[in-house]
Amino acid sequence: MNVHQLYPAVALVRESRYSASSKQAGFLRAYPALLIAARLEAKNPMEAFLRTASLAYGWMPRRLRLDEEALPQAVDAFEAARREEVVISEELISPIASCLSSLVGASKVLHLANPSVFPIWGKRIERFRLQRDPTPYHMGQSRNYLSFIEDIWKLTSDPLFLTFHNEYCTAYQERLQRLQISPYPLTEPRVVQSATSELA
Repeated sequence: MNVHQLYPAVALVRESRYSASSKQAGFLRAYPALLIAARLEAKNPMEAFLRTASLAYGWMPRRLRLDEEALPQAVDAFEAARREEVVISEELISPIASCLSSLVGASKVLHLANPSVFPIWGKRIERFRLQRDPTPYHMGQSRNYLSFIEDIWKLTSDPLFLTFHNEYCTAYQERLQRLQISPYPLTEPRVVQSATSELA
């Protein structure tokens, strides 16, 4: 992926007309509240993980199911992911994916835990990146989510990204205004993920 490939998303966001009662508008309205709820103080790391997983699965089509045996490792990984100086690796991502039996679900939990570092990931994004439908096996491999994160690092270091970021965020805020949703900032991973989803 490169910045030029993402630019058409700006026009798509400007032109799109979600109805106020649509599923998409509901998510746009709920998104900042999800981030706030995920950051609320918890009694312990287990409570923080379970709350964030419940929030993430609130906008997924499948139910939250936890592998109790993998739960302690997932909580440890989740705590590490919340740190300011996080080391991104398969060893961090895989325990959460194993506990949830879903790498897509893990990406949403990780995003809520640390939105400046982890993007939301899913089949539509991979379809855009690969230019073909990803297999279930592909979607279950942590290295493929890591590859998306690496793509974001490359994109955000491109000198053209700052201009794209500003244009996309302006279009996004205009969309929120049309829906009478209070404006909120987007992290760089969220901008790339959102733009990719628009194009997929």
